Amino acid sequence: MNDEKLIRSVLNKSDRVAADELVRRYYDEIYRYAYRQSIGQNDPKNAALDLTQEIFISVFRSLATFHPKKAGFRTWLYRVANSRIIDSRRRFQPYEVQIDEMDLAMETDITADLQNRELLKRIEKYISSCPSEIQRIFRLHLYNDKTFVQISGILGLPEATVKSKFYRTIKKIKEVFGDEY
Repeated sequence: MNDEKLIRSVLNKSDRVAADELVRRYYDEIYRYAYRQSIGQNDPKNAALDLTQEIFISVFRSLATFHPKKAGFRTWLYRVANSRIIDSRRRFQPYEVQIDEMDLAMETDITADLQNRELLKRIEKYISSCPSEIQRIFRLHLYNDKTFVQISGILGLPEATVKSKFYRTIKKIKEVFGDEY
C-alpha cells in the first residue's frame, strides 16, 4: 500500500495497522535525522529517541493537514520534524554561567530590582495625584499597551491631545524624579 492509502486509512478508519506501517517506513530515517540534530546534547541517543517520538506524535495529530497535491508525505514529514526540532532546541538551550558571575549578577539584579520597585511606587503615587484624564492616558498606554489612536477612541479625545498630555506627563516625571528616572 502506498503512503496516501495508508494515510486515508488512518484518517478515515483510525486504522492502527496503517499507522504502524507509516511509522515503520520512516522511523529509522527520522531517528537518524533527529540523532544528527541531537549531537552536542548530553545524551544524543536518548534525545533522538524522545525527539523521534515527539515527531511522530505531531505527525499523527496533524495528519489531517497533509495534502498530497502540495507535497509528498516524506517532504511533509520532514517539515513536521524540522518544526519539532526547532521547538526542542528552544526548550533545551544550554546556558553556562560561572558561579562567581551568577552570585554577582543575582546580587546586582536584586538591588537594582528593589530600587526600581521603589521608584515605580513613587511614580505611581505621583500619577495618582494627577487629574483623572492624565491618569487614564498614562495607564492605558503603559499598563494596557494601548496605542494613542486607541486611547483617543476610548476617551473621545483627539489623538494629538492624547499624545501631548502623555508626553507632557513623561517630561514632568523626568523633572520630578530627575536622575532616578
